[in-house]
Amino acid sequence: MTKRVLAMPLMIIGMAFFMQCSDEIFLSEKIDVIAEASKAEGSGHVEPAGNNLSFPVFAIDGYAISAVQENLTVEYSGPYDGLTAEELLYLEANGPWYAQKVVGNVWQAEFSNANEPLEVTFIDWGDVIESVNPVVGRPFRLETTMYVDISDDPMNGYTMAMLAFPSSPKEAQGTNGVLYDANWATVVSSSPTLIIQRLMPEALPNWNSEAGMWTGEGVLAPLANFMFAPELNVGGKYIYGASTGGWRPTIDGTYRLTFFMRGTTNISVVNAVIGNYSGNTADQWGLPENRAATAVVDPVNNLSYVDVTVVRKR
Repeated sequence: MTKRVLAMPLMIIGMAFFMQCSDEIFLSEKIDVIAEASKAEGSGHVEPAGNNLSFPVFAIDGYAISAVQENLTVEYSGPYDGLTAEELLYLEANGPWYAQKVVGNVWQAEFSNANEPLEVTFIDWGDVIESVNPVVGRPFRLETTMYVDISDDPMNGYTMAMLAFPSSPKEAQGTNGVLYDANWATVVSSSPTLIIQRLMPEALPNWNSEAGMWTGEGVLAPLANFMFAPELNVGGKYIYGASTGGWRPTIDGTYRLTFFMRGTTNISVVNAVIGNYSGNTADQWGLPENRAATAVVDPVNNLSYVDVTVVRKR
């Protein structure tokens, strides 16, 4: 089933500025800040609910999305902790707002279950991976997102904004119900795989497609018991993330994180590049200037990887 909804015009400057990144948030540790806030304000108990789809997506490889009955009934009334004066003015000028994880607030961006082969335009590795060295004994958030350019045939997305507690376990986001024509869609699949392999100084990695791992001199076997799966995050976007809050390395050294789709030929990254989504136009793929690690696309093997350096706490 493919959902198509008539798009409404959107003229909002700096929309992407308010859709802040939450790479450092461990999804398994999030709490329902909306319910807590409602109790604190004496407005009665609000049952927690799941996140709503705000960003267009293609579902493929056996992953299917069901249509929902949209309904926005519970307006957000605070708190607004952690926001700038500019963000507060934006919320006031463009409200009312309806928060994620609230029963009575249901919305759904456009999606496709067509299950047709896709050409990925760019891959976004989590900012934490690119900008921070993993530390022995500390959780390290692992996250990737695949984007497809749909500017020739835009799909509907819901305008989102940060409501409270940015980049924290209590982060709250919501929508004002305004649709816009999205030039990008993500890809959600049942086949995402991320493996972690330690590389010794003399390592000469060679990709073994049958085994789904790097082999060769100085290349250790992938870490066991590691899960990587689709997630619908608080911003309403389908991403791929690690279970149990991420990876907690035990030994320092160089490790290769490899992202690929196991057992499918429906998703191609042959012509993809590395980028960070920060808006609705292609010239906003900003990457960290002082990167701790640089991800690459391997078109020959239809995958992407990044070599990171695990360090010990000083």
